[in-house]
Parts: sequence; structure tokens; C-alpha cells
Amino acid sequence: MKKLYFKTFLSLSLLMGITLLPVQAPAKNNADSNAAVQQDSHLTAENKLYGIGSVSKTVTATAILKLADQGLIDLDSPVSDYLPAFTMADERYKKITVRMLLNHSSGLLGSLYSNSDLYGCIDNSNHDRILKHLSTQRLKAEPGAYSVYSNDSFELAELIIEAVSGLSYTEYITRNIMKPLGAGDTITMLSDFDSSDIADTYKNNRLMPTDFTTTLGDGGILSTVSDLCAFSTIFMKDHPSVLSSASAAESIKEQSAGTHIYDGNYGLGWDDVNAYPFNRYNIRAVEKGGDTESYHAALTVLPDYNMSAAVVSSKGSSTYASLLSNELLLNALNLTTGLQETTQQTSFTGEPAAIPDEYLEFTGLYSGTASFSLAFKNNKMYLTLFSTPASSPNKMKKTFELTYLDSGYYVCKDGNILKTILPVTQCYITEGFRLIKNHDEYAVEAEYYSKYFGVSTNFSRMTLAARLDDFQASESSKTAWKKRNNKKYFLLDEHYASAGYMSQPYIWGEISSYNDNYFLMNGSLYAVTGDNSLSNVGKKRDIVDISITKKDNTEYLSATNGFQYAGEEYLSSLDKNQTYTIGADGFTRWCRITDTDAGTYTPIDISGEGNYFIYNQYGALIDSSLFENATRTSYLIKDGYIAFAGKQGTEFKMN
Repeated sequence: MKKLYFKTFLSLSLLMGITLLPVQAPAKNNADSNAAVQQDSHLTAENKLYGIGSVSKTVTATAILKLADQGLIDLDSPVSDYLPAFTMADERYKKITVRMLLNHSSGLLGSLYSNSDLYGCIDNSNHDRILKHLSTQRLKAEPGAYSVYSNDSFELAELIIEAVSGLSYTEYITRNIMKPLGAGDTITMLSDFDSSDIADTYKNNRLMPTDFTTTLGDGGILSTVSDLCAFSTIFMKDHPSVLSSASAAESIKEQSAGTHIYDGNYGLGWDDVNAYPFNRYNIRAVEKGGDTESYHAALTVLPDYNMSAAVVSSKGSSTYASLLSNELLLNALNLTTGLQETTQQTSFTGEPAAIPDEYLEFTGLYSGTASFSLAFKNNKMYLTLFSTPASSPNKMKKTFELTYLDSGYYVCKDGNILKTILPVTQCYITEGFRLIKNHDEYAVEAEYYSKYFGVSTNFSRMTLAARLDDFQASESSKTAWKKRNNKKYFLLDEHYASAGYMSQPYIWGEISSYNDNYFLMNGSLYAVTGDNSLSNVGKKRDIVDISITKKDNTEYLSATNGFQYAGEEYLSSLDKNQTYTIGADGFTRWCRITDTDAGTYTPIDISGEGNYFIYNQYGALIDSSLFENATRTSYLIKDGYIAFAGKQGTEFKMN
């Protein structure tokens, strides 16, 4: 087996844990009894709490299954049976079952991201507004048609747990899951806790207040690797606890709905129930990763081997955490069962061949993880990339030439498409693409091997995008949106401690040069559905509809992910002699930094509850009073912006 190289990760605030129960594994190799690892052996650097992000979904699913064991929930009953107040504008919502929430096939648009991550503030308002938020929305698909990631589904699951049990979500998981497992350090923002027990995080190399994810059911749990490993024992073959054996097995059984043209291998709350690299050894592995604004986590369980590994960090990504958890388990398997490493395939082979005629039908415009067009000429496929939602909102039009191989893959020798779409540092990717058809649906599937830091290799398969149906917008609507080309819209009503101000203070876009029936907004493709409306297109995890209203010569943009924005005409020029006060509407005040004030250091006093944020001309955060060690004296950068956010009546004064 390969060695573990942890030195690469020393810059991270990182914890790793592994649990091995002393039960004979089913492998044919005879393990050396001297190599046995003691029960509940935890490899931890310190006892700190980390946000585990979407690993929380496995806990939420477990709570639902616990209630099902008690006969209080039927997984295949409608959600509305347990939440009578749950309604939507789309009548098909009545068909959504509890199981569909847990296997991501509900058809809900996506995620309520507004105020979902707050620094140093505890706010439960998303819990209280999720039903109202969903009540005006459509569905993106028939319930149960296919599985594609959905955060809002697990927010509904949280509400079901509370409605059925009579306890808050935090109380229920604490009493009925964590306490029986001896996992006493697992909390949410609504628990009693000492903030000094939570791992520090940084932004711009500045210490941040504690990052709380306010949507508990889909990502709001904080835990330790020790507790995560204790939780994982629920799903091990020879360690039944908390759940019945039938429910534990149901959780880690593949539950993806519909064809696998989109996502596959979901369990109930789990991302993958046949995870790489363990499937190369015919070893069943279930895995879940999670990311918040500041924290990252991964949990991998080998049910038949009574093993698990957890990794949490305050920098990096859940992908890095998953690589480490996999390395821990592979080495543990080597010690306990004598598992020998197999030869990894890390490329896509075959001889160049003529493109089959049936593939010429795939010509057209695609949207999903990225937006692009496909065309065929002179026995080559040309993929022209227009947008990359996973990266920056910068304009892009880049064409890649792909060759067809007799193995069925298309490969690109000049450039790396996935590295452009999903930029990751210290990662080398080899990639192959397949064109797949299901009835009248066309999609591009990517398979790729990622080698991180020159050490760990991971294999992934994803549906990159599906072809869009023909769509024709009205001429008046196209004209209206062309007038909005390159116009910026600034965050308007986020909480003054929202992570939204850290990552994306404004959005902007332009009519697609490939097809003017579509508008590209911050790296995502929208159909122009009206003079003042857009609808996100593609079968993907987060679909967003946009509407614009106008008041007092200012355009206000509302999105179904909960964010609201104001057009750039809302901005005024900064006046250092003026006191800026948050009005009764609670809207953030935005100013341009003029040449007169640019290049100066300015003390800013805050009276009330609020924060200011300073950005350069590209929207990158430069300074904020939100930093723990903020001096409240900030540099006003040329052509930049300043935002004043706070509760009604909060005043900002520059000296």
C-alpha cells in the first residue's frame, strides 16, 4: 500500500479519526492478529468542534429512520401528511414523499441560501420561513423522476422530525442519536456550548467569528471526529445501535430515483453507497462529504468491515477530507486484512475512430454544471464553453476539440475541460467524456481521475449537462434583458453577519452570444421568460428563478434562493462627512468609493448592530469590521465599493 503523506496538509486546521471494531472482516486474507487495532481507536490532534456541513444530512436521515422504526413515519407517505402547512404553487408537491426528500428526488428547485451561513450570530429565521419560501415556488421535475442534490429537502425533513417527535431538531438528535452513542460533543447553534470549543477559521488571513450554518437539517451540525466515528457505528454490520438492522441497511442501500442520466449512487442521506476506491476491491463503502463557508468534512464507512474514518478541517474542501479518510481506511485494511493495492487505471484509452452517425444528434446547447454548445465537423466534436458556475463569474467563450475513441470516449488533447470548469489547486486530471441518451433526453457524462498533491487518486463520474429543448423568447423580453448587459445588482437585505458579503456581493450577466433566448448570469444559464423574469435551465442541483420589480427608478431583483439585490443605480458616491443609517426596510447601504476618498485610511465608527464591507472593483473583499481583530480603520480602495449592513437604526460614521 502507498504511504500516507500528511505533511502536505499541515497548513490546514485538521482533525482525523478512525474507528475499527474488533470483528473478523469478510476478506479472504488471513489477518495477522498482532496487527489488530483496538476498538474505538481515535486519531485526533485536539478536541475541537468543526462544522460538518452536509454530513449533517446523514444524521437527519437517521432521525427520520428512527421515527420510522417507531411506526411514526412511513417513508413512502406524502410529506404533507406530516406537514399540513406545506404547500407549493405547483400542485405536484402533494406527490412528494419522505423518501424523496432523503434520496434527493423531491423535484424542489434547490436551496434557500440567503442567511444560511452567519458569522458570530445565532439566527433561526430560515427554519421559520422555509415553508413560506417554498409556498410560491414551482417544481423543477415530477417528484420521484430523478435524483439531483437538494438542500431544501432536508430542511423539510428537519420540520417533519420536529412535528412528529414534538422535540426541536437539536433536542431530538441529541437525545435519540448522539447520547445513546456517547457522542456528547455534537451540537448545533441552538445547543448550549462554549464558543472556545469551536475551531477557529480565517478569511483573508484574518480571524473570523464562529461560522454557524443556520439551516440545521441540511448542514448545521458541529461535531468532532470522535463523535462522527461513533455515529458511523450505526451502519456497521456487527454493531447494531440506534436503528433497527433493517433501517440501517435501508439507509446505505442505493436509492437513486429514475435513470442515472443525472446523479447516481445516493443512499438515504449518503452521497455514494458504492464509493471509490473501495469498489475496486469489491468492498462496499458509503460516503458523505460536507462544506460550509469555513468548514469541511468527510465520513467514510465500510459496513462489512466494521470500519470508518472521519476527517474535518477549517480549510481545504470535503474532497481533500474524503481523500484522507480513504487513505486512512486503505492503510487500516492493509494492516488488518493484508489488502494489496490494485493497479489503478488513470487514463482513457482507445484508438481514434469515426464518430458514429447517431452522435451527430447531440448537436445543441447544454446546461448543468456548466453551459456549453456541442458541434461536429471533420470527425471531431467541438465543445464551446460559455459559463462555469463553480468558478468565477468572468466572461468565457472557449472551444475544445475532442477526438472519438473506439472505446466510446471522447478525449481532449489540447487543454483540460474539467480543470476549466472545476478549478482545484494541486490537482491533475485525466478525463473522458461520453454522450448518453435516455428516450428523448441527451446528456454529456464526464468520467475523470483526479490526482491530488501528487499522492492520492480519486475517480468520479458526473453528468456534466443535459441538452436544452428549443425555446423562443419574445423580442420585447430579449430587448429588455439586452439593456441589462453587464449591469450589476448588489446584495440588499442579507443579515449583517452573512457569509454572502464575503463571497458574492453582487451579480451580473449578459445575453448569450450563442443564443439570445438565454441570459448568462454569474456563470449560470437562464431562459429569458419575460421582460422582467428569467428561469434557470438544466437538470441540476440548484435551479433559480429571477424576477425584477422597479420602484423609484431602481430595479430590485429577487431570486428563489432567497437573495434580493438592487441595481447599480441604487448606489451613491461615498461621502465621508455623511452618517449612513440603516432605514426601516433594513436594506444594506451601498456606495462607490470615489477618486476623492480613494487611497486613504479611514476610521469607521459603528453605533448599533452592523458591519461594513469594503471591496475592490471586481467585488473581492478587502476589509470588514466583521474580522475578529478589525481595527475599524480601513483603506478605501480606488474604484471599489463599501457596504453598510445592520439592524434598523444602526449608524456608520467616518472620521
